[in-house]
Amino acid sequence: MNYDNLVTKKNYPLILNESSIMLSLVKEIMNMKRLNVTLAILLAAVMGGNSQTTVTSDIVGYQTSTIAGKGSGSSFLSFVPNNLAKAAIHTGAGTAAGTVVTLAGASLSGSIGPVSGVPTHYLLIKTGTGAGFVSDITAFTVGSVTTADNLSSSIPAGTTVSVVPHTKLTDILGTTTGLLITGGGTVTVADNVYLVDSQGTLKTYYYKTSVGAGWKTSAGVDATATIVYPNESIIVSRKQTAPVSVVTVGSVASEQSKIVFTQNVNSACSGAPVSIPLSSLYPTIAGGGTVSAADNVYLINPTTGALETFYYKTGVGAGWKTSTGATADATRDISPGYLVQRKSSTAAVLTQTKTW
Repeated sequence: MNYDNLVTKKNYPLILNESSIMLSLVKEIMNMKRLNVTLAILLAAVMGGNSQTTVTSDIVGYQTSTIAGKGSGSSFLSFVPNNLAKAAIHTGAGTAAGTVVTLAGASLSGSIGPVSGVPTHYLLIKTGTGAGFVSDITAFTVGSVTTADNLSSSIPAGTTVSVVPHTKLTDILGTTTGLLITGGGTVTVADNVYLVDSQGTLKTYYYKTSVGAGWKTSAGVDATATIVYPNESIIVSRKQTAPVSVVTVGSVASEQSKIVFTQNVNSACSGAPVSIPLSSLYPTIAGGGTVSAADNVYLINPTTGALETFYYKTGVGAGWKTSTGATADATRDISPGYLVQRKSSTAAVLTQTKTW
């Protein structure tokens, strides 16, 4: 799928994802959208056999996002953020040597490594300067995990880490029972879903009905195990008139979030159900004298329903601009989702400080 089609093709108008949020610990009214998230707080201080050990659970709740109906066009796209995580199966002190992380007090078992090449869990760093980094778990023992990335510089002895199950596409949009979007016999009939693959290109998915029913790639390959990474946003192309509410349930990050932008296209959202402005992306992403020289950000125009391009202009007239050079609203909320096209081969890391 050529992602440029999502920007220019008139068959793919987009409308801004509407949702509303209400945090029980953070009473924040979102500007530019209405979020409705009710967070139940589970603050259980559990005393173990060792009276010196106290365990406190994360904030857990649910978030409601809206996939807009197609209106008068052929389809609308909406962002659905993935910023609530599944419960960790282990949290404790870790020490890393290369890609191997030894976990104090761990007793891991079951299916934690990849299944048919697809990771099932990831390691999350919760404390220290590397807090917020995640990496797929590629192998494990009872007391250690091996990660896809070398995070050893961010995991000195005593760093708190968690082993967390991955969220799948099926967890957010459903399966045969509880399917939230409309399936179809072919990709052209069904609602379409877009995720960014490891090569930085948008990949198309849909739910196939009738014979061979289930989640598929646009080529018809089984996609049941497809992962939606932490702080990634799903793009849904709705071809039906009626909107759909999507409720995601999980833990709110108890640490800062780190989002890594690699070369080509990246999909992201706020690290927690709180608003973040467009201005927060610079100077993490690269500015430039022209739109072609700078990293590009793609957002949804709430009036036209289309993706539009933004960039940070450097030099004379510096500031956030549209692709035509007009001044852009740097305070615009981008929390539900956005795309970043990174031009450099050097990755950029966005740290979202915890404010919730």
